[in-house]
Amino acid sequence: MAVGRSDTLQELITILETMFGETIIGSDINLVKHLFYSLKADQREFPFDYEGEKLNSVVEEVSEDTLVLYVPYLQPKGILRAKISFEILNILYQFEVVLLDFWEDHVRVKIPSELQAAAFRKNLRVAVDDLFMNYVILYRSLSGGERELGKNLSVEQRFFHLMKEIKKDNPSLKLINLMVTEYILGISRDYEIVFFGPGKDGGFFGDFIKKYNRPIYVPDCSLIKSYIGEEKDPYLDNFRDEYLRLIQTRGQAKADEFFRELQKEEVRNFLISYIVTPIRLFNDPIGYVKVFSTAMDKFSIVQQQALYIEELGDILTYALTKVYIRQENFRNEKAVTRILDISMNGLLFEIEDERTFNYLKQHNIIKMFVPISERNLVLRGEVVRFLEIGSGKYQLGVNFFDSNPDDMVFLQHYIFSKKMRILFE
Repeated sequence: MAVGRSDTLQELITILETMFGETIIGSDINLVKHLFYSLKADQREFPFDYEGEKLNSVVEEVSEDTLVLYVPYLQPKGILRAKISFEILNILYQFEVVLLDFWEDHVRVKIPSELQAAAFRKNLRVAVDDLFMNYVILYRSLSGGERELGKNLSVEQRFFHLMKEIKKDNPSLKLINLMVTEYILGISRDYEIVFFGPGKDGGFFGDFIKKYNRPIYVPDCSLIKSYIGEEKDPYLDNFRDEYLRLIQTRGQAKADEFFRELQKEEVRNFLISYIVTPIRLFNDPIGYVKVFSTAMDKFSIVQQQALYIEELGDILTYALTKVYIRQENFRNEKAVTRILDISMNGLLFEIEDERTFNYLKQHNIIKMFVPISERNLVLRGEVVRFLEIGSGKYQLGVNFFDSNPDDMVFLQHYIFSKKMRILFE
């Protein structure tokens, strides 16, 4: 037996030896081998953490002191250690293993000689195959992740009523559109809101937004440096990157001619200044907002106003994405949200939409609506686990932190009854 084993781990092993009888003969190596035999028999997938890259693995062969694991997309990186974890009989195990050999999505590892980390789950987790849910992202910040006290608090104060509507479970896009329009009119009465679609590619600005996915600010249309100059605004872009690309592909003269013609055309249309900012769904441009001033207006759009419009574009992006996730999940087969297992601590769900999967890595605080029998449970949680399992499927693990009154009691009854049915089958 291993030296230095904690009382808790010794108690766990004693329980396991009682459960498995003669299968476990008293040494850690046999206990560990038994765990891997169980994984192989069930063909169960489990996480394989290699240099920060989360992959899935399956046990293909158990030898005297080595394992062969099938790990799709595994790329050797010169490091010969990895971490694996799995659950058997409501017990979580974690091991750090030594990698011996790599070949064609396979790796041979040394079986750990002793248990390294194991713990009973405080709450029972049950697998389900008939449970689906809908959910909505909860606001933490426009960019997701940790709350940015400076920028996001100022945004919430500046656009108070708009943000109040967006934070609702079912925000109204019609009302959001009216509010955004009112905010734009506070800067200029001249504006365009363009969405790409059949017969609408957005022209030159649409092509630029699709290619670079960032805002364009021209503070003075009478100066060519506003378009292509190196001394551009530190917070907003101009056309310089496109200008440099044209120089490489078509030559200096053609690049200069293109932007001189663009400038002349805009001056002929009496433009003084403008800001063009993308509208996105997830992170994909689907349109843009252009706000401009003309000679009749007798004012220029200054940097602060341009940043104001850019923030409006970010808010509109967040609103559209939130509504899409909330309303389209059950309309689109690729976005169906299926629950794989559930416990009192959290749940594991599966989706088939890569954009949503990547978006939830940042905007990971969600509110879930889970219909069970005659009740619709309302649960709030944080997405803490992200797994790409191949074949266009993605799994996400959620830890609960809040619920509607009595919903957890109902969930406890559901889990208990589900487990009892499994035991009696």
